[in-house]
Amino acid sequence: QYVREIPEPIFKPGDATKDLLRAVTAGIEPSPPPEFESRTPTTASDIAKYLYEEVQGGSVDEAMRFFDDGIIYRDFNYDEVLNGKDEVRQFIEDFTFPGITFRPQRFDDGKESTCFTWEVVIADAPETIKGMSLYQIDPESRLITYVRDVPESAIKPPILGKLARDWRPGLGVFRGVQIGSRPGGK
Repeated sequence: QYVREIPEPIFKPGDATKDLLRAVTAGIEPSPPPEFESRTPTTASDIAKYLYEEVQGGSVDEAMRFFDDGIIYRDFNYDEVLNGKDEVRQFIEDFTFPGITFRPQRFDDGKESTCFTWEVVIADAPETIKGMSLYQIDPESRLITYVRDVPESAIKPPILGKLARDWRPGLGVFRGVQIGSRPGGK
């Protein structure tokens, strides 16, 4: 069993995240793209593993092959949801540059949805940014229809979460969020 607690960030830096990462990694020489053999996994878990362990940094076109035209992509660094393949492609391209690697850590074995944990490695910095993602696929097309990325706060521990747990420990009780409770959510 495995649990990773990452609260939704209160401050959503949006494109400032990308801009900061580009500034920190400026001047880093690109590595050669990874070689991979194109294949078509059919379970959510296997698709996520393929994209992160084999394709990452090699081909945006290959990654986009696995996204449904109507993909809804929510990254908690942003207030707005990304809708459709064009927005998701731009997002992936924006975060594909030398000096940044999304290193997967643990994958579940989900068939139609999968949750996995990762860390962002920036250049040769000893500290990483941890996070987790949820991917959901369409049961018929086997394409990704929904993504939710939750990165940890850059402030460790997230100060408001720590204060809330110290003052009112009951606030740390986990419960589901009603579908459709967030704008643009399903």
